[in-house]
Amino acid sequence: MRTAEDLALLLHDPATGAPLVDSTSLPRVLAGAVVLEIVLSGRAHLADGRFRTHLVVDDRRPSGDHVLDLALERLPADTTPKAAIEKLQSRVRDPLMAGLVHDGAVRLEERTMLGFIPLSPRWIAADPTRREAARGRLHAALVDGVTPSPEDASLVALVRAVKAEHKLLDAPRRELRARSRQIADGEWAAEAVRRAIADIYSAVAATAAAGATAAGST
Repeated sequence: MRTAEDLALLLHDPATGAPLVDSTSLPRVLAGAVVLEIVLSGRAHLADGRFRTHLVVDDRRPSGDHVLDLALERLPADTTPKAAIEKLQSRVRDPLMAGLVHDGAVRLEERTMLGFIPLSPRWIAADPTRREAARGRLHAALVDGVTPSPEDASLVALVRAVKAEHKLLDAPRRELRARSRQIADGEWAAEAVRRAIADIYSAVAATAAAGATAAGST
């Protein structure tokens, strides 16, 4: 789950522990990272349907990764990337962050208002090494023009899906968006890998936008 964990680290401010994207986008992009990992690890595959892409689960055997196994337990045998993300979006961030707390990358800060009303927790950097390494790989791909590995291209696509490039890198936003699009569309990996990333990117962007619309109408 390296990509999902790196994404979780990147999308939380290391000093305050606050999310860098809105509360509808964050859980969905993390769920998208988990769904992508399920596909790229061979646990599921994408299949063309008449009107939509299908996500078909092929292997539910325990993987040894708690987050991945929880996701595989919850997903139906045949769904869509978008539906899979919606199904998992409320159940991914906490176990991902718990793993990062266990590894010493972040520390959990519980918060209350008036001493008893619970507020959203914060995950503050305890050891910034891993986050800075992930940020460095983003910089190499988006600023230095280095051809990314499939893993780093996945990370770029997921960051792009929630429009967070400029929040992580000190470079003109327009240039970062243009480069992230080049990576998303480029021929840097096998067709099956690029297809998986493209489909999950589209699903994350769609679910994040729908979630934001629903939140704004309440």
